[in-house]
Amino acid sequence: RAHVICATNSFNEDLLGDRWFDLVVIDEACQSTEPGCWVPLIRCDKVVLAGDHKQLPPTVISKEAADDGFAISLMERQIAIHGDAITKLLSVQYRMHNQIMDFSSQRFYEDQLVADDSVASHRLADLQHVSSNELTTQVVRFIDTAGAGWDEELEPDGESKRNPEEADLVLKYVARLHEAGVRPSEMAVIAPYAAQVRLLRSRLLEQIDAGLSSLNRGSYSRFEIDTVDGFQGREKEAIIISLVRSNGKNEIGFLADTRRMNVALTRARRKLIVIGDSATIGGNEFYRSFLDYVESIEAYDTVWNEI
Repeated sequence: RAHVICATNSFNEDLLGDRWFDLVVIDEACQSTEPGCWVPLIRCDKVVLAGDHKQLPPTVISKEAADDGFAISLMERQIAIHGDAITKLLSVQYRMHNQIMDFSSQRFYEDQLVADDSVASHRLADLQHVSSNELTTQVVRFIDTAGAGWDEELEPDGESKRNPEEADLVLKYVARLHEAGVRPSEMAVIAPYAAQVRLLRSRLLEQIDAGLSSLNRGSYSRFEIDTVDGFQGREKEAIIISLVRSNGKNEIGFLADTRRMNVALTRARRKLIVIGDSATIGGNEFYRSFLDYVESIEAYDTVWNEI
């Protein structure tokens, strides 16, 4: 008897019998494979695909299938064919400070994003429970580890990459933010490699148990360290991104998927810290432009100021 039905794309079609719908809305449509959209599509007069084809694509485990186009969503394919004739950009965003928004707006959205007045200039220091200092008043900071010898490594008995020295610096900034009054639930760490996520989690717990962290077991449960995929569609007041890659061959691996980096860079509301090796990532045009951007807003820093 319902007029509106909510379901995943993969619902049991037998449950609906011969029902027909005036409208189907597929949310996060860019994260569905195209065949995943076919089940609801055959039951409606009109469809609205809502999502962002500049962010995470469908998760496709098979490289062969992805290479043959299975990782291209229906929404992405239709935009490629029809372009502006079928699209509408929601240009006003209600999450990020202007400086956090601007790089992604320029690179992915033809500089069309606009920050609502309620968020355009908000900073960590504007929160009543956060003290005002250089860390909480500056909005974006890139910390360059080039020349420090902080080389990446393979996780023991695994294939995922991690960077122990970079992890230690990340945790220093977690502690500084917490000491300034930022609550554990208001900040998070994102890393593109699961090995770095595991290392950060274990080292933070070791620090807590040794009494070397301002966090405790209770506050740790409200603090998040995760991969980019785990933060799709979510936000925090402060985000620290650990890029991990640091090698003499300028290999950047997963970082070459700039759509994932677009997700990571746009999770922060008031504070974004990115830690990485400019010598490794700078050979890539996307990251070269990011480095130029942080220099243009006076957000570039070097790890040598930490050593």
